[in-house]
Amino acid sequence: PILVLADTALLDTLPRREFAAGYAELAKHGLINNEPFFAWLESHWPEVFSGGSAREQAVAVSCRIKAEIVARDEFETGERQLLNLGHTFGHALEAGAGYCDRLLHGEAVAIGIVLAFAFSARLGFAQATEGERVRRHLEAVGLPTRIAQIPGEALGIDRLMELIAQDKKVKHGRLTFILARGIGQSFIAPDIDAGEIHALLEEKLAEK
Repeated sequence: PILVLADTALLDTLPRREFAAGYAELAKHGLINNEPFFAWLESHWPEVFSGGSAREQAVAVSCRIKAEIVARDEFETGERQLLNLGHTFGHALEAGAGYCDRLLHGEAVAIGIVLAFAFSARLGFAQATEGERVRRHLEAVGLPTRIAQIPGEALGIDRLMELIAQDKKVKHGRLTFILARGIGQSFIAPDIDAGEIHALLEEKLAEK
């Protein structure tokens, strides 16, 4: 686009839950490739929620991060896939919950991001402390971070695995995930073993 207009005053019309759901995507941009931005959010998120210059700054930086990635990979053949951090797990959870107000998209992404960092640690790419830092921040702003927090009927592991296998990043039956070596250090991880995903979900579904 030639121009993007963002009227941040419109965000004042949102219920807090909807605002927090949108914030998950904003935090995601820092987690992809901008650790200083994520650190800034950790300190300034109350002002982002309350409005004013901090909110405008957060929206501007978030848009800039996304725009730069999209400009470098217009047709999503490589780097642009990083914008799906948390979405492979998140979309499966969202679909499993029935695409309703049981679980908003941003809430699903928040849980998915925490799962992606836990998976990264499980596979030896990142320190578990990085994932804990992410989880603490998302919890602080009021977002769910565990599968058990999704209200209603519990989601089954077989159904979640089936939904993950339908992800748009699956190529020739091989699973691709966006993982992280740390905050601000996400990367594309192809050929992920489905057994590893199953083991992670077994562990996380058991958490209360």
